[in-house]
Amino acid sequence: MQRTGQGHAHACRGGLVKTSRGFTLIEILAAVAVLAIALAAILSGMARYAENAGYLREKMLATWVAHNRMTELELRPGWPDIGRSDDKVDMAGFTWKWQAEVKATPDDKLRRVDLSVMRPDQPDAALIQLSGFFTNHP
Repeated sequence: MQRTGQGHAHACRGGLVKTSRGFTLIEILAAVAVLAIALAAILSGMARYAENAGYLREKMLATWVAHNRMTELELRPGWPDIGRSDDKVDMAGFTWKWQAEVKATPDDKLRRVDLSVMRPDQPDAALIQLSGFFTNHP
């Protein structure tokens, strides 16, 4: 068996003629098709990775906003008033909207706080929801 690209000689009227074999057009097209499919799969994976990384970064920052707001409520004297409140806060170059709902509980010494954080342009899509319980302390 001969390796592709090596020449071989064959007889002809004028003597020996050296010919060389290369890849056929079909072989080249098949190789290009395989490479194109592989490259498309790699690019698709990279795009999905970048999208997921962005989503996880948003989720992490929203979690920090929620924890910061809960900490602010915890550090205030007394306990939060029953009802809803909302505001916007800047963190890491983004503006975030949070909504808090303070509810009474069956135990008069506890209040429940449900906190949601979202982007202002998507107020119906909370990135994080956090709940906590507060007791009245001086």
